Amino acid sequence: MPPRKRPAPPPEKPSPSAAPSPEASAPLAKAPKTTDPDSEAPPAISPTILANLPGPEREVFKLIYAAGSKGMWLQDVRNATGLGPNVASKHARTLLSRGLLKEVLDVRHRGKKIYMAVHFEPSTEITGGTWYHAGKLDTDAVAAARRRCLAQVEKLGAATADMVHHGIERDEPGTGYALDKIRDILRTMVLDKVLEEVKSTGEGEFAAVRSGRMCYKVAEAIQGGMMEGIPCGVCPRIHECSPEGVISPNTCVYYKKWLVLDF
Repeated sequence: MPPRKRPAPPPEKPSPSAAPSPEASAPLAKAPKTTDPDSEAPPAISPTILANLPGPEREVFKLIYAAGSKGMWLQDVRNATGLGPNVASKHARTLLSRGLLKEVLDVRHRGKKIYMAVHFEPSTEITGGTWYHAGKLDTDAVAAARRRCLAQVEKLGAATADMVHHGIERDEPGTGYALDKIRDILRTMVLDKVLEEVKSTGEGEFAAVRSGRMCYKVAEAIQGGMMEGIPCGVCPRIHECSPEGVISPNTCVYYKKWLVLDF
């Protein structure tokens, strides 16, 4: 008698551990917008965005997106892709019209357009930070900050940058100045001979500051002089200024206007 065939075993039920992961079944999400303008690691681009772009535009967008909050000049895009000026400009304009890129003003190079993915906010290196508005030095904001700093120094007789910052926050909490910005303002006031940076003795007018610490006090009044009112005195980027630098008296529009008015 031939041996009987064994019935086939029933199909195994998938175990819970073998179920597809939520990540595998979840729909693709759009790339999130970053809230940190100086973020170093941009989030991944949504595959949906890339799938809807033709090849050349996709490569241009990926390149500019990777630059994050720094953005890219069109010349840099051309150098990286090998595209001609008209072709590169056409792709950039198309991406602008699609709402994927935006043009950003750069306070360092006003004649050049910077393209940036809409997912990012420009870095302070590009915007100029607190003291710039729409790419221009906000002289009213700088002047207001100088008045507040001077008031704190006059109140205490002498004060460190931390003490000035704390005093402004206490008296006018809505100002929102960062400590490093207060230091910038104090440095310009020293250069403009409004304040002096000195070492505290811990006595007399320095009673509020521990002996040996560097602090600021009101400078002795200077009668007139050509340096009075020079824009360099209210410029928060003065410590970055040099004849051959990106920020330079040779290219500063405010300095040139001052020369025309004063001479």
